[in-house]
Amino acid sequence: MSKTSKVPVLLAGLAAALALTGCQTYTAQTAATTSAVRSGNIASAVDSANKAAEKNKDSKDAILYRLEQGAILRSAALADLALPGQVTPVATAPQTGVTTPQTATNIAEQADAIDPVQKYLNESVEAFDLAEEKVNKYEEEAKVKVGSTLGATLTNQANYPYTGRAYDKVMLNTYKAINYLQLGDHDAARVELNRALQRQRDAVDANAKRIEAAQAEAEAAKEGKAETDGKKAGAYDVEKAKADPKTGSALAEVEAELDSKILPYGDYVNPFAVWLDGLYFLNLGADAADLERARKSLERVRSFAPENPYVAADLEAASTGAAPAGVTYVVFETGSAPYRDQFRIDIPTFLVTSNLSYVGAAFPRLKYVDDYARVLTVSDGVNNHSSALVSSMDSVVSQDFKNEWPAIVTKTLISTATKAVLDAVVQNQAKQQFGFTGQLLAKVATAATQAAINIADTRTWRTLPKEFQIVRLATPESRTLTLYAGQTPQTISVQPGSVNVVYVKSTSSTSPLLVSQFTLK
Repeated sequence: MSKTSKVPVLLAGLAAALALTGCQTYTAQTAATTSAVRSGNIASAVDSANKAAEKNKDSKDAILYRLEQGAILRSAALADLALPGQVTPVATAPQTGVTTPQTATNIAEQADAIDPVQKYLNESVEAFDLAEEKVNKYEEEAKVKVGSTLGATLTNQANYPYTGRAYDKVMLNTYKAINYLQLGDHDAARVELNRALQRQRDAVDANAKRIEAAQAEAEAAKEGKAETDGKKAGAYDVEKAKADPKTGSALAEVEAELDSKILPYGDYVNPFAVWLDGLYFLNLGADAADLERARKSLERVRSFAPENPYVAADLEAASTGAAPAGVTYVVFETGSAPYRDQFRIDIPTFLVTSNLSYVGAAFPRLKYVDDYARVLTVSDGVNNHSSALVSSMDSVVSQDFKNEWPAIVTKTLISTATKAVLDAVVQNQAKQQFGFTGQLLAKVATAATQAAINIADTRTWRTLPKEFQIVRLATPESRTLTLYAGQTPQTISVQPGSVNVVYVKSTSSTSPLLVSQFTLK
């Protein structure tokens, strides 16, 4: 084979590498589903989420697709969305004690009479269960896993399995707890609240290990001990790169933006999960120990949201042992949580070759969604009650991202610089073997490959809200409430009960309110 004929072989190999990587971020892949959710087209979102979850059930991103599916199915329950084949949702018929002979007509009628709320809630729990199974599997593997992930620096971090971030895991169990409360399974809800609490504790230890691993990777790279596909990747000083004026200022800009969004919640604390814990044990606690747990949880939430009068009222009830009665809680889940997008920072490669002294590296960055209903007003016919913030998911997600940021920076710097060095080697070899034409073709091919694999990991749970807010009010004698947020008010009749919960979801300033409710006691 001639030298000239070998050039296409080289390019073919590089093209194969390109094909293996893919070049579309998760943000782009899920744009259609996200748009359907934010516009209030829940039926389309459910269909899309179910198909995506099934298609990706064994993929590296299976956890993420199950989380999206679970949240969207919850939205379908809140919307009381008709099941496929149903014209309108049909409430569950009361039990009469009369046995009806089973005929084809009766069976069809019973199928049509399935309560869509319960069906969607159960399916939501199932989706979250499947996500949790994989989360637990990865956590068990992490306990015995030795070594770093530097052996895959020819690809990008988005090609690793998505194992779930700390706030994912907390919200997973929190949503399951709410689902179970609405389904009337208080014991199962208690289990999920315990898991959510434990996940917040475990995350602190996991982050310490992540920082330690990132430091070890940086040291290995500095000493030239890091390996790429079994080969030495060459020495690279991460700290020196971060100290570079051009690189350092861009990294500092990301950190400053994160700091501006973070509230004093503490690492891996989700105040909404803590508030739900307090609500549960205040109203459904079995003994004095449960009441004390409620008091401690509400005391923590009070420290996170000192201006919230509704939390203060419940904390006083827990402190005095006076269980609430004749009370309705309105939970307002509004907006969309931050998502990850990518941007590029020039990083130094420390090569002698001047045209490769800097190379563009793709980093993730949080994007905040400001189109949301900022407050829910609840009218009891006499007074208006405005919702108050319990938890900012902007803050929760930003804090988690900030904790992960040092590891992201370390891995991205090493990976991008290593790939740039290898590209330079390929181009030099092509020049030596095939002359200027070979070098030019190799440069084009390596540039295309770089564009595909130099992609930031933008995977994140897109269907989480921006904020959780609450209202606590005495249930009016009329048991009628009117909800104002966005463009169209909704009037509801509160179900019979001593303590009730009305759950309201709004995805944007113009989207319709999704409203559901259940009796807590």
